Amino acid sequence: MKTLYLIGNGFDIHHSIPSRYSNYQNWLEENDADLLERLRNYYDVDDKEWWKQFELELGHPDMAEYIEETAFENQPDYGSDDFRDRDYHAGEFAAEDEIGSLVAEIKNTFTGWVASLPAPRSDKKITLDKSDAFFINFNYTDTLQTLYNVKPESILFIHGNVGMGSDLVLGHNRDYEELENEFAPEIPTPPDDLEDEELAEWYDENADAGEDYIHQSVRGEVVSQILRLGKDTEGIIKRNKKTFESLKDVETIHIYGLSFSPVDMPYLDEVVSAINKTKTQWAVSYYSEEDKESAEAFFKKCGIKEDFVSYVKLNDLLLVKQGELDFEE
Repeated sequence: MKTLYLIGNGFDIHHSIPSRYSNYQNWLEENDADLLERLRNYYDVDDKEWWKQFELELGHPDMAEYIEETAFENQPDYGSDDFRDRDYHAGEFAAEDEIGSLVAEIKNTFTGWVASLPAPRSDKKITLDKSDAFFINFNYTDTLQTLYNVKPESILFIHGNVGMGSDLVLGHNRDYEELENEFAPEIPTPPDDLEDEELAEWYDENADAGEDYIHQSVRGEVVSQILRLGKDTEGIIKRNKKTFESLKDVETIHIYGLSFSPVDMPYLDEVVSAINKTKTQWAVSYYSEEDKESAEAFFKKCGIKEDFVSYVKLNDLLLVKQGELDFEE
């Protein structure tokens, strides 16, 4: 392949598909208000910025109160004749049920919302050079297939495709250790200047300050469930290693509608590592000056010279064919 297209959500938005995360919020208000209320219980979702950064925010729930309440409500009665070993795990089972169902509902409703999105508007169609080209599609929709007649074998649906019935991948970029550290309670530490007797007294006074097993098991299960709302970018890259390796001969890369989000940055880094940075030309679309600045920061970080990158707005591509437009404004 000589030409690579990286297609992001701005591409669908350009075609008048209401595929912003705020549109998912509106869909929930009409179709699953209960889930929206549950989200409000665990996240600060009243801020418009929250929905703008929806995927990232999925990795930042406020679970301290939930962990404390669930551990308290599921403390075993060790002295009861009815006590069983499984009672040790009651809090863990409760967290699995509550937070696990939250995760499942987010994924199911997200898929339902994507499936409900309208078809792209044909009058918004731009010119794509499909000869000897390959597409890495970050979107879940069928815009490339239905409007541009791109064959599925020329597309890597990096996060799944609703029309093909595959599981859709969405979520944050945090790992287990990050989440565990965030949800962990603050354990007091003794002052450095205590003498031996004072230190012993301090430990006596703070003997109950640590986290018991029930709290630990609840917290561990919460972390595991929230981790399910993350993107396994490393695993996705490994599974598509041959595709990324095949990019070594690419001469032109078009990035249309990609936001350069931290969640998807590993994929872009993988593309850069595969190509010849001293020869490959880039054509990048942007919607706002902020978008353009994010792209410029990415290329600077990667050591790609400005001469190899040009910028364009997708609406401008409605006016002329690619290759005839002077991208620089």
